[in-house]
Amino acid sequence: MNARSEYDIAFVGLKEGIHEFNYKIDRSFFENFESSPILDCDISVLLKFDKKNAFFLLDFQISGTVKLNCNRCNSELNYPIDGDFPVVVKMDGELPADALADEDVIYISRSETHLNVEQLLYEFINLTVPAYIVDCSNIPGKSCNQEVLNILNQLNQNNNNEKDPRWDSLKNIKFK
Repeated sequence: MNARSEYDIAFVGLKEGIHEFNYKIDRSFFENFESSPILDCDISVLLKFDKKNAFFLLDFQISGTVKLNCNRCNSELNYPIDGDFPVVVKMDGELPADALADEDVIYISRSETHLNVEQLLYEFINLTVPAYIVDCSNIPGKSCNQEVLNILNQLNQNNNNEKDPRWDSLKNIKFK
């Protein structure tokens, strides 16, 4: 992945205090990441960048919708997402030994002049997407495709009626 410059924050020229950065995220953002689970979206990100003397406080406020497929009927749906992710960026000459222990703290060198937030945006957006959506009824005004559910029920009934003889020998196992 090549970091894009539009997600660089040149913090050297910023005064101490809070600065806001707005990002509109759509399908083109995810084209730079291999095997991204998100194919299409309409997301707004407000990044509050609080510059202090030796560290920065970042607060990513993410909201919008992502296009997902229902895990039950495979219908496309626009799933609403919302998340707030705080991060601390410390400027340090050397990476401390316990630096990897804390996920919410990022260490950068004092010689750095820019902070690229593209990878952080990608990770935080993916954290707002549920790993499993039970069905379309989680979305107001949406319901699962009844035709697909009927076919699935039929297949399930057919599978329950047929017994596989390969499993019969397991019935003879005795547990102590």
